[in-house]
Amino acid sequence: MFFKKKNPLPKLELYCLGKQIYNGYLKDIPLKEAVILEKSMEFFSDPEPCHIHRGAVRVRLTAEIQLEFENKKDPECPGPLLKRYANFDEIDRCILKD
Repeated sequence: MFFKKKNPLPKLELYCLGKQIYNGYLKDIPLKEAVILEKSMEFFSDPEPCHIHRGAVRVRLTAEIQLEFENKKDPECPGPLLKRYANFDEIDRCILKD
């Protein structure tokens, strides 16, 4: 009654050649270090981000990935942001669950 109900955290499954390579929360997806550093420079002009800036970059990147999922026509086809940001060599199928 007094507390707002929190939205459940989205879970993500990633596959490559039919093999599951990731199963966990979207917020915990491994991101490429080069992308974190690039976006830290873009967002904060910080070439050596502290854990606070790293966390903020992670939140923004995972929000972009989630938005990409919401706007895709084929929900199981990985979008360009997911492929660019996620620290996996190849992703050929993805499933985002609420």
